[in-house]
Amino acid sequence: MIRINLLPADLRRGTRLPAKVLAVAFASALAVSASIGWFGLKWFGELKDAEQRLVVKSGELVERQRKVLYVDQLEANKADYTSRVQTIQDIGKSRLVWSKFLDELIDVVNNEGDSDKHLAWFDSVVVKGDPVRGATVQLKCAVQGDEQDRLANFHDDIAASPFGKGVTISDPNWTLDEDEGRVPPTSLRFDLNLQFPPTVAKPQAGAPAKAPAKK
Repeated sequence: MIRINLLPADLRRGTRLPAKVLAVAFASALAVSASIGWFGLKWFGELKDAEQRLVVKSGELVERQRKVLYVDQLEANKADYTSRVQTIQDIGKSRLVWSKFLDELIDVVNNEGDSDKHLAWFDSVVVKGDPVRGATVQLKCAVQGDEQDRLANFHDDIAASPFGKGVTISDPNWTLDEDEGRVPPTSLRFDLNLQFPPTVAKPQAGAPAKAPAKK
């Protein structure tokens, strides 16, 4: 007798999968899903930590870059200030202290009150400053009396004064001046030029120019 099974293929007794196989397959699928889930959690967790570390390191890098820029600015300011200090020192070395010169000149004129040696005065004092060529002082002088010895004494005292060392002094070409209102009424007038040495060395011909300080 022919029997016909009209049930679907998966419900037919002879073709259904065993329960153990289904259980193993389900367990395997569950294990794979759990592994994928754990891997995903671990992956995204480490990614989040890495992103946080990246943010921290980026902030540290920006801060270090700011400090490096600040240090560069300090170095530039230091170089600039060093150049200025050197310039000020060079100016200080290359200038004459004219107040000191006038004090020493007054000491020569006063001559500790010894008017018998000479009694001198000035009609004008003209200073022409030139650090490279040397400053020039032009004095219109007068020595009371008509004795040339007094004029020579005054000239010698100028040459022997502290400022007279290294200074070129012109010869006193005098003229006799008479004024009845003075006692004595005569005086010897002359122009006295003092040529000071240069306070800045002249650049040698062909010497390379000094490079300007970097800012």
